[in-house]
Amino acid sequence: MRNFKVVTFSVLLLFVSFVSIAAQSAPVAIVPIQFRDSRPVIEVMLNGKGPFIFSIDTGGGLAADIDSSIAAQLKLEPSGKVRGGDPSGRNFREFDTVLIDSLAFGGLEFRNVTALSREQRLTPNAPRVDGILGFALFEDYLLTLDYPGKQVRLARGELPAANGANILTFESPRRIPVVDVLVGNIKMKAHLDSGNMVGRFILPTSLVDKLTLASPPVTVGRARTVNNEVEIKEAKLTDSIKLGSFEFSQPTITFPALAEVVNIGLSVLREFSLTFDQKNKRVKLERPAPAATAAASSPETNEFTGSYGERTISFNDSTLYLQRRDGPKIKLVAAGKDEFTLERVPSARIKFARDAQGKVIELQVLNQSGQWESSKKTQP
Repeated sequence: MRNFKVVTFSVLLLFVSFVSIAAQSAPVAIVPIQFRDSRPVIEVMLNGKGPFIFSIDTGGGLAADIDSSIAAQLKLEPSGKVRGGDPSGRNFREFDTVLIDSLAFGGLEFRNVTALSREQRLTPNAPRVDGILGFALFEDYLLTLDYPGKQVRLARGELPAANGANILTFESPRRIPVVDVLVGNIKMKAHLDSGNMVGRFILPTSLVDKLTLASPPVTVGRARTVNNEVEIKEAKLTDSIKLGSFEFSQPTITFPALAEVVNIGLSVLREFSLTFDQKNKRVKLERPAPAATAAASSPETNEFTGSYGERTISFNDSTLYLQRRDGPKIKLVAAGKDEFTLERVPSARIKFARDAQGKVIELQVLNQSGQWESSKKTQP
């Protein structure tokens, strides 16, 4: 009878149980963060080949997770098996693991890394990456994810003692950082999940039922895990959410979560530079002051506003928003000429089409099925 390791998968990616690795001693490593369709990634060398594009997932407890096509390209033979499922504890599946002799970036090398091998792209419109670096890979280092500064840094040392403000203690079940947050006046556990591309704050339904909502829930799509699919709803919260000394007033929440904890996703975390000290179980959060915004009268921005079928594009405080029927307003984030993503759904794709005279005439939205929905502009 074969022996299996049981692992658990995150909201979008993976929650995986502890796998020990041996990391070589090395000085501080600094690598630039790039963006693959709004998803932060770094370049990684595998067995001396590459570079390959990997994201870093604090919601992934295994050391690494590699696309099965890359494993085949590198001729990595299966080294074991794991059984995995999402945090609901249901629908377990079996996956192969492979052994990577050398995984390197920024002049730092990790040896004999056990990685799960699977298809990385769970939805047609998800950004393609070659793999994921999980939280467990960095257990011997101070890991800094400096999203505003667009850097990943590794260093030796430790963080100062927790102060409950910008340095917090965390638990790490399955090697995933879990901190305390206040949702209104309710104290909850929350995953800090840089692999969550679905929502800013994902809440369990049991918690949402106890809260006062400022807007009615609206279905915004469906999300896939490795082995599950759920309908996603959003609503605006009357109360605030507090993470240490950082307060988010009347945030838009997403539900349901797949476990009875809050999940804080990438679109929140990317406002911060986060440093994790796994030995002492501390995390430091630094959020730079927002840069001054351009004047709200910019014609390049205002020309997008108007009605497009069931969607409306509005402009307020130097920011574009998309609203579907009576749903919440969602901030648009520029991704290119006439192209945008959604702040709370970075994998979303939105384009504006122009006529021969350069006038905006149509809104195009990539849906969950990978098909483009087009709506003509009907109101300036």
